[in-house]
Amino acid sequence: MRIKKVDRKAFLNIVEAVLFVDFIKGLSVTLRNLLRRPITINYPLEKLTLPKRYRGAHGHFVWDGTEPDSLKAIGKFMSYEKGKSRCVACYMCQTACPMPTLFRIEAVQMPDGTKKVVRFDMNLYNCLFCGLCVDACPVGCLTMTDLHELAGYSRASGVYRMEDLERHAIDWKKRRGKEPDRIWIDDHQREKLWGKVQWSG
Repeated sequence: MRIKKVDRKAFLNIVEAVLFVDFIKGLSVTLRNLLRRPITINYPLEKLTLPKRYRGAHGHFVWDGTEPDSLKAIGKFMSYEKGKSRCVACYMCQTACPMPTLFRIEAVQMPDGTKKVVRFDMNLYNCLFCGLCVDACPVGCLTMTDLHELAGYSRASGVYRMEDLERHAIDWKKRRGKEPDRIWIDDHQREKLWGKVQWSG
């Protein structure tokens, strides 16, 4: 690969200094884009459908009969209820997280020897939304939804309990579960916002 050398003058010559050549070059870019339609939207009156892989508020997938066969082996060690979180309290999400203090996870041992998760709190004020916890989850319980309007009137609204996480994932799976896993839903929507992609090189 060749390295292209770019010569940059330290000083402008007389013509460039008097006629403001650099200023006109910069202004030409502004004038070219002056009458183009803006790519921004009028939020909150207009809202985009976010990509399926968007990293929004977290959710917990629940036991609903759609889990993979690999999870059935864990069932004999865990005390599960249908429609409830399939977390196994392995603490892998907390271990992988750069801010492990955002998790509060507790599990108890049931009389039959199985384990039951009784608490899973996430304080999203400490969250970086990096997705490492989702990647680390061995049972595919944690997910990141497209919920992004997370503002609240108290700090307590930024702490999600297990019931909140279950509700987020159930809602997200209902709305977006069958979509293909790609950045944009379709090329038409992407082109409408960004225009036709011109590949360079």
